[in-house]
Amino acid sequence: MFCGECGFKNDADARFCAECGKPLIKENEKKKTTPKKKTPKEKKPMSKKKKISIIIGVIVVLILIILYIIGNILTDPKRIAKEYFEANINYDADQLYSYLDIEKSEFTTKAVFEKIINRQKEEEKEEPEITNYKVTDTSISDSGLSMTVTITYTEKGKTGDSTAKILLTKDKKNKYFFFDNWKIANDTLETKEDFELTVLKDSTITLEGIKVDQKYIDQEKSTSTMDVYVLPALFSMSYQMKIELPIGITLEDELDVNSYSNSETIHFDEDHLTEEEKKKLTDQAKKDLSTFYQGIIDQKAFADIQSQFEGEGINLDDLKEEYEDAEEKIQSSRSITLKKIDFQEAEIRNMELDENGYFTMYLSVSYEYTISYEEDGETKERTSSSSDGIYVSYSFVEDTYHLVDVSSLPTYFSRYF
Repeated sequence: MFCGECGFKNDADARFCAECGKPLIKENEKKKTTPKKKTPKEKKPMSKKKKISIIIGVIVVLILIILYIIGNILTDPKRIAKEYFEANINYDADQLYSYLDIEKSEFTTKAVFEKIINRQKEEEKEEPEITNYKVTDTSISDSGLSMTVTITYTEKGKTGDSTAKILLTKDKKNKYFFFDNWKIANDTLETKEDFELTVLKDSTITLEGIKVDQKYIDQEKSTSTMDVYVLPALFSMSYQMKIELPIGITLEDELDVNSYSNSETIHFDEDHLTEEEKKKLTDQAKKDLSTFYQGIIDQKAFADIQSQFEGEGINLDDLKEEYEDAEEKIQSSRSITLKKIDFQEAEIRNMELDENGYFTMYLSVSYEYTISYEEDGETKERTSSSSDGIYVSYSFVEDTYHLVDVSSLPTYFSRYF
């Protein structure tokens, strides 16, 4: 075996060169140590299915990221408070209705809510216009369950800033599965359940134009003179209400539903009368008083005028007694004779009902009267005016008011002016 270094021929089994001492490499070992060139593997193209899977995966990730961003925006309590503030100043009934946690009833529909909001807008149209606003502060409670968002705003024609504080509470259920669910916490956005409305028996009630069905009357809570309606749900707002009483009088008022009370009794008084109703009643009183006094002036017995007050089932004994008493007092003065009396103005100062269903009005009445009197052997006449408080009582039968009693009538007319 030849040395690869010096060329010396060595024995076949020698491991080192006898001449130079270098290690001898056999032919078969050379073959083992000689590196072989690697043939590069041919890359196979990516399948269409795999490409589609990767694209879908990327799209899903992007969608999840976008949804997360949108979810954060939509559930941001500052954004919710700002939108609520905007809905209020713009009287946006549709948006405001979405904040309500509504107990369903025919009185809590979206149509009723819009009607109330539109009326508020009309009533408050003179309020200063808000020109600018922004969220300036947020404060979260120690429990993390509520937050107060402060919005600073400016009003047209006013100097300086004003602030509105909006309270939000965190619902125990997440929104969109992952996000905190913040809700506006406001008493005016509540609905009152089982609201009790007490009115005169056999009255007809309408709320925002909706007739209140008698099915809501609670017979156990009602009395012989008053009906108690239990309404399933109402907004904590002011409802426009009309009550047609069985005595022919219509009351109009606002039913103020709030968080402090769950009931309301509608009292029969002059404050709830419309101007039209007041005029109708005072005109009737002036007409009846004129009939009453004209009978005395004409020296008629009560039987001669009672037909003008009669009605089915009406007792006129009290009216007859007052007529005869007034007649005696007016005619007792021989020197003075009442010739004419004209009731000009009447104002209702008080109203009340009694157990018989009669209603009494206390009126402040102004009138002009003419008397005749004897002076220096001749008869003279003078006219003057005065005013008095008079009580008149009525019964309502067959759609007509019937005078059943009067008191505190003026019976003395002085000749001294």
